[in-house]
Amino acid sequence: MSTDAHYDLIISGAGMVGASLALAARQSGLRVALFEKRPQPVCALADPSERASLVANGSQRFLQELGIDLATLGSKVERMRVWDAENSGSIHLDAEEAGETFLGHIVENRRLEQQLHAALAEAGVTVLYAQEIAQARADQQHMQLTAKDGTEYRATLLAIAEGRQSPLRKQLIQAPVFQEDYGQDAITATVWMEKPHRGIAYQRFLATGPLAVLPFSADAENHPRASIVWSAKHALERRLMAMDDSAFLAALQLAFGPQLGHFVRIGKRSSYPLSGLHSSRYTGERCVVLGDSAHGVHPLAGLGVNLGFRDAQALISTIRDARAQHEDWGDDPALRRYQRARRPDNLLNVMTCGALSHLFSNRSRGLARLRDIGMLGTAMLPPVKRFLIRQAMGL
Repeated sequence: MSTDAHYDLIISGAGMVGASLALAARQSGLRVALFEKRPQPVCALADPSERASLVANGSQRFLQELGIDLATLGSKVERMRVWDAENSGSIHLDAEEAGETFLGHIVENRRLEQQLHAALAEAGVTVLYAQEIAQARADQQHMQLTAKDGTEYRATLLAIAEGRQSPLRKQLIQAPVFQEDYGQDAITATVWMEKPHRGIAYQRFLATGPLAVLPFSADAENHPRASIVWSAKHALERRLMAMDDSAFLAALQLAFGPQLGHFVRIGKRSSYPLSGLHSSRYTGERCVVLGDSAHGVHPLAGLGVNLGFRDAQALISTIRDARAQHEDWGDDPALRRYQRARRPDNLLNVMTCGALSHLFSNRSRGLARLRDIGMLGTAMLPPVKRFLIRQAMGL
C-alpha cells in the first residue's frame, strides 16, 4: 500500500509527552500525525496499578495552555517533606515560600494520557493506533516513512517519543547513550491510610533506596489515599513483592513511620527496574528524540515526565521561532537549537538524581554526617530553599 500522506510533524509514541507535543503542534497550525503501537481500546483502559506522576507547576502551565485542567484529574501538592531515615536532617519545602499556592499535582498517568487523547480527537489530530513505523529515511526536504502495514508517509520532521527502548532512536540517532543501572527496582501502588495527606508529599531516604508517599485523590467513599514509589535494592524488592498485602503494609509502616497513621489497605502492586539514561545527541537527519527516548532519571525527585514536557515545550518553541524566520525547521540548524536548549537541563538532572541515589544509599558515617549537615543547612538558608522549591516546581 502506498498513499504518500504528507504531514508537517509525525510523532512516534502517544504517551503523555508525545501526545502533549502533538496537541501543542496542532494548536500551532501544523499538520500532525501520531503513531501509537497500542490499540485504541488498550489506551482507553484504566491502569490497575494506578501509576501516578508528580506534574510540577511549570508543566501544569504548559498543559493548561493545551486545555488540560489537572485540578480535575489529580491531587494538589502544597508541601514536601524530605528526611534521612538514619539522621536528624530534613528539608521542608512549601509552595507559599516561593509565592505560589502549590508545587504541582499528583496525577494518574493513564487518566492524563486519556485526557490528552480526547483533546487530540477534538482537535482533529490523526492518531494511528496499533501502528508502528517500520522504515525511516531522510532526504533533503522530508523524512520518508513506511508503516508496518506498508503505508508511506512524508514529514518535515519526525519526533521520537517511544520510551527508553526506542527502536527509532537506535536506528536514526546513532550516538553513544549513557546508561547506569541503579541496582534498584521501584514498587508502585495506591495505599489507603488513617489520616489525610493534607497536600504533603513525603520522601524518606532509606539505606535500601528512597520511599515516596505522595498525595492521591480520595476514593469514592472519601477515604484518604496516597501513591507510593518505593525504590528498593533487587533482593529487598523480590521479598516485598512476594509478601501478601498484610505483610507488605507492615513493612511499609516500619519503613515510613506514623505520619499518616496506619496504612490499612493497598491496591495492585507493580515494579520496574531503575536506571539512568542519556543520549549524547538528540538530533539526526530530520528527526529528534524527546522524553524517555532521550533521557531517563531516578524517580526520587519526580522529574521524569516533567523533563519530557519541557522537551515538548522547547521543541514547539524552536519550531515556532524557525517558522517566523521562514527557516526550514526540520533541518539541522534549527534542531541543534532545540538540543542546546534541552541537553544541559536533562543531563544535569540525570546525573544529579543518580548521585543523590548513591549518596543516600551509602551508609558511610562520613557521608551520613555530610547529608545531615547539608539538609540542616538547606533548611536554615531561605535563598537555597526558594531555589529548591522553584526547581521542584519546574519554574
